[in-house]
Amino acid sequence: MKLSSVCLLMLSTTVMSCGSISEEVTPVQPTVTVQADKHFDQKLSELIEQLTQVEQFNYQQKPVAFTTLVWMDTLTLANAQRADTMLGHQVSSSLKTELVQRGGKVVEHKSAQAISMSKDASYYLTRNINELSQNIEVSYVLAGTMLEVKGGVEVNVEVIDVESHIVVSTARAFISNEYLPELNNAFLKEGKIYRGQL
Repeated sequence: MKLSSVCLLMLSTTVMSCGSISEEVTPVQPTVTVQADKHFDQKLSELIEQLTQVEQFNYQQKPVAFTTLVWMDTLTLANAQRADTMLGHQVSSSLKTELVQRGGKVVEHKSAQAISMSKDASYYLTRNINELSQNIEVSYVLAGTMLEVKGGVEVNVEVIDVESHIVVSTARAFISNEYLPELNNAFLKEGKIYRGQL
């Protein structure tokens, strides 16, 4: 009986001491992805900040439509190095979010005339010309280009007055390759961007 009491006492002491060891908290370092995302977001905020500093861009009163940013050499989504990138879509969508959060009056020109439904989802955005809303009033269009340069991508955006075709505001930012979002299975290894699997 005494032996079992001693064993029980030793076991409870061991369990209690294990509990006190596990209470020690080890700080977790931020991952490279989180840092890259923050840097990318910061660059987009800088672009919007540059655009909204110009008084002629009355973004809180007049509606703005956003287009996809394209590569400067082809004026399309594809260029020699990045055949199928989604970067132009992501930059455009992120800039739209930034402007709305600053009180901008943003028009979604890809909105349909009605909500479409399938067995898996409901949709309101479309690229089908026959399904688009017909009467959208827009005062400004945000357009832009991307240029692949050594070490990253230079992003240039401009706000164009629809009636006069005058560029009322511009902005530019350089985004280093290491901070570009991971799109189309792209990844950074030894300072170079690769596509495919690691």
